[in-house]
Amino acid sequence: MDIVDAQVHFNLLGDLEAGMAAMDAVGVKALLYDEFWGFDDKSRILPGYELPGGAFRYTFPLAEAAALKHPDRFGYLVRFDRDDPELDYLIGTVKTMPQRLALRVVPWTPEGFEQFGQGADEPIFAAAQKYNVPIFVLIPGRTHLLEPYLKKFPDVQVIIDHCGVPMSIEAAPDDVFNGFEQVISMAKYPNVALKWCHAPRLSSKPYPYPDLLQVLVKVVEAFGPQRVMWASDHSQSKLHHSWAESLFYIRDTQEFSESDKEWILGRSVRTILNWA
Repeated sequence: MDIVDAQVHFNLLGDLEAGMAAMDAVGVKALLYDEFWGFDDKSRILPGYELPGGAFRYTFPLAEAAALKHPDRFGYLVRFDRDDPELDYLIGTVKTMPQRLALRVVPWTPEGFEQFGQGADEPIFAAAQKYNVPIFVLIPGRTHLLEPYLKKFPDVQVIIDHCGVPMSIEAAPDDVFNGFEQVISMAKYPNVALKWCHAPRLSSKPYPYPDLLQVLVKVVEAFGPQRVMWASDHSQSKLHHSWAESLFYIRDTQEFSESDKEWILGRSVRTILNWA
């Protein structure tokens, strides 16, 4: 089976060779690299630098290097500041640079969520529609904020990030899973997919997370396996569960057919991102 991990901050796993050895051990053939070094004092994701006008220009040196050295194993996504004066040009580069596959919008702060809800990211969506670039959107617990964008930009492929719900291990299981009602309501938009990312952190049960699998069944029933993509986010979840556990509770379950598993575990992300 072609297993593709739709998110790993691969630079946090050590050097390139060590990370690839871990991929091989788990059975992951390729992954989407999301470069992340931490945050600066303004809560902006590093690496990057501030432009003279105050906008932040993100950079992706290690992801680019990995994708160029091993194009059969790595694709990567990028982030652009909505206020970057070259925003349209930058988004236009996504499909022209090797293995650069998608955008990621991460409002992150309370102010950022408020601005997103007010339409501040419309320039990003407009350029993404113009250049046919998929967008991953991280707004956990606030997926309703997407609806105005989906209605205004119906041709943009949107992927709801991190299951669409807060990853709070302190919350009661019922409260956590109730958040999926809002996420599942987004399935009515044909241009929306869901990234099933570091989901085991939501489970109140040990591996193979039977309570979580029942939620995934409902998600797949709503979206179809063609619009659900698995991601481990192993670099952020490894203290809670292993990379293998994040994969094999789906790979080994009897809840899905082999065809469903092929879509969820690799084919959907390749199809949605046009990733050969």
